[in-house]
Amino acid sequence: MAKKKRGFGKLLGAITGSPYDQLLKQIEKQSESAKNDSELGKKLKKLSRIVQQKYEEEAIDDEEHDLLMEEIEEVDPKGRSFPKLGDDSDEFYDGDIPDAPELKLGKKVDLDDLMRSKKDSFSSSFGRDEFDEFRNRMTEDFHAASDEAIQAGDHDREIITETRVFGSAEDETESVKRGIVSEGEFADPNAVEESHEDESDDDDTYRVDEDGTEWWKDDDGYWWFRGPEQEEWQPYDE
Repeated sequence: MAKKKRGFGKLLGAITGSPYDQLLKQIEKQSESAKNDSELGKKLKKLSRIVQQKYEEEAIDDEEHDLLMEEIEEVDPKGRSFPKLGDDSDEFYDGDIPDAPELKLGKKVDLDDLMRSKKDSFSSSFGRDEFDEFRNRMTEDFHAASDEAIQAGDHDREIITETRVFGSAEDETESVKRGIVSEGEFADPNAVEESHEDESDDDDTYRVDEDGTEWWKDDDGYWWFRGPEQEEWQPYDE
């Protein structure tokens, strides 16, 4: 944690004046303190992102944005060009947004016809004909049992047959369902999904010190920090 405090102390001198002045001092400081060209190039790339962020937050205007980018270009050891606004700010910041694809519309389809099941739409080895045959057989067995009860004058049995659920029929129905799921590779509606712990707890790109200082690592692996009473993120000098 001593490193963090030293880096924070180095930045105290830059936290004065306007955002433009602060960034200008940062560019000058990094160009003087970098140990080699590789380190300087990485720090200048980070500063160019901060300049862009400040512009998007309206902390600096477009002219200040371009002036800072020019300062970065002057000290960049690789001679790189950094994006400037000029008169094409919308084109620069919106350039990566792809155009909306053109929709290829075919003939109109009636929603009712679309939702209606087609005769040949039932898939897997258990086809529609087999399922209908099974349902009709269960219906016939049920009515046959009811007729026998009526002819025998067994009123209690008649009532039972009107409300009973055949155990064998229920078992066979479940068997048919399982076969459909297995053959058709459908998701089992009765399956219980296993809970998974949130992996966000393992996130090592953000943490908070005991003194309330926030740390965040960007996509390039560079660390930034922000004190408890600070609103802006600051680059961490390793």
